[in-house]
Amino acid sequence: MVLLTFNIIAPEIPVSYQKIVTEEELLKITTDGTQKILEILEKYQVHTTFFVEISLVEKLPELLKTIAKKGHELGLLNKYSYQKEIETAKDFLEELTGKTIRGMRQFPEKRLSSEKLKAMQFIYRSPMDFSNIFFFKNTLERKIAYEEHEIMVIPESVSPYSRLPYNDFTFQMIPMKFYQNMVTETLQKEEYVMIYLNSWQFVELNDQKFGLSFYRKYNLGVQMEEKLDRFLKFVEENDLAITRMKDFFF
Repeated sequence: MVLLTFNIIAPEIPVSYQKIVTEEELLKITTDGTQKILEILEKYQVHTTFFVEISLVEKLPELLKTIAKKGHELGLLNKYSYQKEIETAKDFLEELTGKTIRGMRQFPEKRLSSEKLKAMQFIYRSPMDFSNIFFFKNTLERKIAYEEHEIMVIPESVSPYSRLPYNDFTFQMIPMKFYQNMVTETLQKEEYVMIYLNSWQFVELNDQKFGLSFYRKYNLGVQMEEKLDRFLKFVEENDLAITRMKDFFF
């Protein structure tokens, strides 16, 4: 089973560049990237899970309603928010879409405990490790789902052979044929592979004002669209299944 997930999040702009890039520009990048993803998913008629960064929930209501109406799962992504902000975002999103929000994805700095997430009526959490040019450092252990205080913990998947994680950076950087072989080999050993990508990766960000490093600008925009299209075609041709997180684990 392929658990294909997307983070609705703006690119990380270096502090020295933040005064140059407006909030409106970042919201447009986030929206445009997400819409491109939705178009490709609709082409292959697959449903996935989108995790929206908490500070964006009330700023992108129409986009989030569209995602829910198309049958995709919505969860929250905690980058730097506190518990009260999470509760407010969860209530807003549930009222907006009429759907129960079950999942929480978390950056390393602001990981709430399973006990706190259970109290907020989440049923699973998806911890993230930062992805950068040194992404291979912390991938020696096998990463599989487990239960903790009645919360299912679903870490990012790691290839059992190459030891590469299935994060946004790996998908962006390595050749698609190699990536497809990784998935095939992983599914021969594991029950599932969980992949995550970011919405902003589907937008060209070559302008120097964004301050992205050379390796973070590589393969963005159209190249990412083409890679996702090729990957979904590979999934279809090899009779692999893609499902939402909540459907696989619950």
